[in-house]
Amino acid sequence: MNFFALLLAALSLAETDCNKVRSYLYPDAAVCTDEMKCSEEYACVVSDSCDAYGCVAATDCPADTNYTVFNQQGSDENDSGHETNGLDGYFCDPNGDGLICTFDDEGNFYIDAIINNKRPWVNGPDDDDEKRKVTLISKTKHDQQVPETAFKQFNNSTCVGETIENGSKVRFNINVNDPNCTDEFDFSHIISPINGLTYIVDFYIGFDDYWYINEFGDERILRGGVSNQFQCRLKASDYGWVDPNPQSNRAYNYTESEAQIPFTFTAYNDRQFSDEYDGSIIELDDEFEYNGLYIEAEHEATGEFQSHIMHLRECTSHNYPKVGEDTDGNPIYSNSSTTFAFVNDGCIDNNFVTYSQKSTRTEWTSNIKTTVKDQFNLRVNAASGANGAMIKYSCEMVLCPLDVFEDSVVGSPCHLSDQCPNRYDNLFSRRRRRTSLANDNNVLIKTIHQEGAFFVRGNEAGNGAKSGNDAFAIGLAIACLLFFAL
Repeated sequence: MNFFALLLAALSLAETDCNKVRSYLYPDAAVCTDEMKCSEEYACVVSDSCDAYGCVAATDCPADTNYTVFNQQGSDENDSGHETNGLDGYFCDPNGDGLICTFDDEGNFYIDAIINNKRPWVNGPDDDDEKRKVTLISKTKHDQQVPETAFKQFNNSTCVGETIENGSKVRFNINVNDPNCTDEFDFSHIISPINGLTYIVDFYIGFDDYWYINEFGDERILRGGVSNQFQCRLKASDYGWVDPNPQSNRAYNYTESEAQIPFTFTAYNDRQFSDEYDGSIIELDDEFEYNGLYIEAEHEATGEFQSHIMHLRECTSHNYPKVGEDTDGNPIYSNSSTTFAFVNDGCIDNNFVTYSQKSTRTEWTSNIKTTVKDQFNLRVNAASGANGAMIKYSCEMVLCPLDVFEDSVVGSPCHLSDQCPNRYDNLFSRRRRRTSLANDNNVLIKTIHQEGAFFVRGNEAGNGAKSGNDAFAIGLAIACLLFFAL
């Protein structure tokens, strides 16, 4: 799947109305008159006050909240036909009353979903509860419904919930390995430009229309049913990269080493990676073309890890704009950020203009192979915040044996994205044969995680820069340091 297809999938819910989210979470609060919306996959963060709201990526949802697909989960039958309540964006859910998607202590994925039960049908048919039982079905099964006919998909499912709150609601606390529900979930994944590798689980909960065949042989709907669409979205790195699909298979069993591995994560001013950046502020103006910082990650392992390659599994940046200053003149940054997962499984997509990498595993200015290192270029421009911004980034890097990249699968620690499927080809020798893993599927790896921050500051008039131009300065908070992964 190409980038644009992935982007369309990721942004299928292109906008979330945070006022709707607020009304759902706080039904007794006053109505807000100002528009409050979050674009793309950013989730609404709201309170019962109209004073402020936030838009955050999955990782940035406040503590004690869950990144959740928004669905008001109506379940109100009608006489005119089947009602479908679809997905309506994303929010940070503080209650978990509607849907929880997570893993149990044994690593099995489960969902905990609650919907309103159908209203009692006074003097209705005796077989109503059986013919219109509330069940869970897959999106695939739901979408097989023939248009312009009575909805009949829920009744055939054996995945049922339990009534709670005196029968007013139905709860589905379901492990995906439950034999009654195993086939009722659709699993997929996307590479999101905001959240990186994201696992998706789709399903519906609801009940069928009550229908019969009249004397003319036609279907007649006496009372319509309801379909409530649900979707779990799990940012893979937030859940230990565990695939919720119980049928997913990895070619290898990965074991994390406890060895202490020295490595460097260094910023340079030049593409030769020779002029080490010292953390000082770089002044820029319209007459100076700035090529950005060049970042290099390199491991210095010996022994069994010496031949492992440095693999950038995921790198994410968070841009927090400056919103003011405190009484001492120190900058105050917003709690909400613009977020980009710019590296996914070793690749930076060409559509990220701020970040770039070589198309093969070679050094920036030569054909020397980058086996134990990898490099990328970071360009910071005026769009990062003319008034100032703090940009935090984090990278998860894995020391991997090269052989595993030949047949690894998505979600594996050592997997090369389809965005650059040939990027590692030059590391394989033409005479190379699989020997180290030929008779052993157990792979020893080492994961390294590093975080950092740098700052963007707009030049002020009178400091050598013209007022109103796009000049800016940056300072990297950490660079040129030697770290040890424990």
